[in-house]
Amino acid sequence: MFKRFIMISLVLVVAFVFPFYVSASQSIKIAMGYIPNVQFAPYYIAKEMGYFSNEGLNVKFDYGMSTDIMSLVSQGAIDFGISDGDQVIVARSRGLKLKSVYAMYVKYPVCVVSLLEKGISKVSDLRGKRIGVPGAYGSNYIGLQLLLNSAGMSLRDIKLITIGYTQIESLLSNKVDAATVYVNNEVVVLKGMGEKVNVLRVSDVSPIVSAVIVTGDKMIQRQPALVRGFIRAVKRASEYIYNKNGDVMDILKKYIPTLTVNNIELNRRVLKASMDLWIDDDVKKHGFGYTTLSDWKRSIDALFRIGAIKSRVTPQECYTNEFLK
Repeated sequence: MFKRFIMISLVLVVAFVFPFYVSASQSIKIAMGYIPNVQFAPYYIAKEMGYFSNEGLNVKFDYGMSTDIMSLVSQGAIDFGISDGDQVIVARSRGLKLKSVYAMYVKYPVCVVSLLEKGISKVSDLRGKRIGVPGAYGSNYIGLQLLLNSAGMSLRDIKLITIGYTQIESLLSNKVDAATVYVNNEVVVLKGMGEKVNVLRVSDVSPIVSAVIVTGDKMIQRQPALVRGFIRAVKRASEYIYNKNGDVMDILKKYIPTLTVNNIELNRRVLKASMDLWIDDDVKKHGFGYTTLSDWKRSIDALFRIGAIKSRVTPQECYTNEFLK
């Protein structure tokens, strides 16, 4: 009886001392929503440096190009997803039960890029032009509408062309006059190719929340320690990369098959351009992953204004900073 009492006491002590850690080697899956890329560096570093395993997590990267990440996360079919804040707002307005728990980017990366020779230097220059988008969905599509709205225009004022993720090829072959892209990706690549371009940034005309980590309401309610551990590992990896000034390419080679000696410098520039999107004055004060109530409120107002959502949601439904503490 005495031995049994000792064992029970030890279990209680361990549970009290380590309340925030999940069981060892718990497998979880995160939907990346894109191919392996240096923009996902914090996740690769967190895995390689053991930050995930230190939290008792065995993290699997799912690269399926799913346009239904929000539904899968809401249903609990996938534990976490990488998406955009605007998509969280849209999903929440449609009744999906999920939230942003970490802001990867605090500056909206979507822009419209065109070759300098096209003479598209302001939003009004897009009128009547052939504008390429991956499809009528996602942040590229919404970002374009926000840009047009800032000049009193809409999709009716342009020639919208679906081009998939062939923006660079479509621009260079004159299939389109301009294309919606990410400022830290295709713009960097085009400049690296020696192309002179004009860039119209959505962030210059409409502040809006950007790339985030999302998880379901059920996950937040039932496994808060797991969520906290996952976010802690990603935040720790982001700090590591930032303190190293992005000098982590040797590690990233292991996770990105297309990373070679021929393109490593270009990818380094993409990573540094991405790192610039991680930081603003609020992040400098509160740390990586932080967003403000006003950021979300302004974003909800902007999406309602262009008709991307039919009914308003509250910022509190869409995000939390709780797991950053």
